[in-house]
Amino acid sequence: MANDERIAQMRRLAEQDPNDELAHFSLGGALLDAGRPEDAGPCFQRVLALNHQNSKAHQLLGEAQIGTGHRELAIETLTNGYRLAHRRGDLAPMKRMGELLTDLGAPIPTIAEKKTPAATGGERTAGFSCRRCGSDGPKLKDRPFKGALGEMIHATVCEGCWREWVGMGTKVINELRLPMFDPQAQEVYDKHMKEFLLIE
Repeated sequence: MANDERIAQMRRLAEQDPNDELAHFSLGGALLDAGRPEDAGPCFQRVLALNHQNSKAHQLLGEAQIGTGHRELAIETLTNGYRLAHRRGDLAPMKRMGELLTDLGAPIPTIAEKKTPAATGGERTAGFSCRRCGSDGPKLKDRPFKGALGEMIHATVCEGCWREWVGMGTKVINELRLPMFDPQAQEVYDKHMKEFLLIE
């Protein structure tokens, strides 16, 4: 899907429902990818107004603020986002926000040692840590689909986070009206899945 077409589609969805977190997040991401940080920033601000716990939106808002030359605002956003990501166990956004703060010459927040979140039921797995929530299981019993990505998810994502994605994935397909027989639609779906599961 061409970027302009994706932006137009996301903008329509965001205008139809001002409370659609996914639509605003996707629009902001498309605008940021298109080199339009001044337009992307308000989208991520809307996402955070709807869900302040979205650590990835903190990261991307910080990137948009850097892109528009608002250094002090970016430092504030990234510092708050770094602390939030630490509390939630969102390791990839936390790492990226730490890198951005370092690039800006700002201190990385001092935080207590991260405690591994307790898994909700099921069997713990020694040596396993979910890439999204940091829990020690339970692991997925089988890989969710074939290929290298399916293997990675099986090896690094817990059952709870995968169940969350299945629910969110259905919302992505329905809201973006993705025809999953189309390879470009599959790419859009996979991009959302990787963002949700913190696969870079």
